[in-house]
Amino acid sequence: MKPQKKRNKSLEKFARSPVIIRNIMFMFLFNKIYGLKKKKAVFTSFGGKWYSDNPKAISVKLHELYPEFEIVWLFKNPEEKQAIVPAYVRTIKSDSVKALKELATAKFWVDNFGKSKYIYKSRSQVYIQTWHGDRGFKNVLHNVPKNIKKHYLEEKKCDLMTAGSTTGKKKLSTAFVYHGPFLEFGSPRNDQLIEDSQKRKNDIKDKLNIPVQAKIVLFAPTFRKVNKGEKQCVREINLTQVLLKLKDLTNCDWKCLVRAHPGSSPGLSLEKNKDQNIIDVTMYEDMADLLLIADLLITDYSASAGDFVLKKKPVILFQPDRERYLIEERTFYFNIDESPYMVAKSQDELIEKIIVLDEKTAKKNCEEILSFYGAYETGKASERVVEYMHSESC
Repeated sequence: MKPQKKRNKSLEKFARSPVIIRNIMFMFLFNKIYGLKKKKAVFTSFGGKWYSDNPKAISVKLHELYPEFEIVWLFKNPEEKQAIVPAYVRTIKSDSVKALKELATAKFWVDNFGKSKYIYKSRSQVYIQTWHGDRGFKNVLHNVPKNIKKHYLEEKKCDLMTAGSTTGKKKLSTAFVYHGPFLEFGSPRNDQLIEDSQKRKNDIKDKLNIPVQAKIVLFAPTFRKVNKGEKQCVREINLTQVLLKLKDLTNCDWKCLVRAHPGSSPGLSLEKNKDQNIIDVTMYEDMADLLLIADLLITDYSASAGDFVLKKKPVILFQPDRERYLIEERTFYFNIDESPYMVAKSQDELIEKIIVLDEKTAKKNCEEILSFYGAYETGKASERVVEYMHSESC
């Protein structure tokens, strides 16, 4: 009797959800009436917030290699993206009826965040999940202890995932309870880190009004629940002191870019970090660009650390609140103290780590971190995904 009662409650909950029913019915009808466009792909990044990350890298490469493909992006505020996205991209408001039609008639879906399980996907459609942190610290989805065991669309409907390491593949398999195929050539967003184009770096600096010759330290703290819906506050770190020490050690001019997590409200509360050489780049569209131009990364628990080491430049984890973070926020996939990462738990420790840094030490440390993860980034991940899409469209 109990299993039957559970089923009945689930059906009642579904019946009380007109939006869910509408979405599924509309997508089913759109799919059957209009059919599929074999050379059409719909992209979404971070739930429609950004034109960025792995989906952007694939989108750009798809147009470069196969310009006949129709490329659609779903955004929460598409009008704000008109000046950012290329002319060949059509922008549609996410969670709209038009978005449902685009999804229902596209051969390919590409996402880095996850889709609602209450949408219709035909057997002829291809869903590619790239996620947004192959080598992240924080447990996600089913890997979170005491997580409510719910189903994700990816478990049953995803056709392909990308991975850049043995660690990343294992994480995605268990987090989504996914048993399908992987393209194991890297994370598409990291291709440009491996290519390391000087022209690309100069263009990004120019866009940010930063002198080409300036050195960059990027400070990228991750999300805290306390910051949800408000500005992310930066208290424990003194970035002015960091810049002064770097200038003293290298005899170069340094700028500090500070990027809050996209889950926080726009902007940062920098408190004692008000300095003309400290620039808030929270609203810069793509984190991959900032990693490309950085010469030093300071973060806490962000997956960006596992990407940045591809540049063989120094990364320091600044974690003055780790014990509190583990209690109040998230648990980790591994014990950070048993990993090769350089960790500072105070401002004094951070300065000490900076003082002993040199090119040879940083390179060796990055290689140890990549080995720790079992990384296999090739610089060709976007191309491999695009070639897969092309073969499936024929």
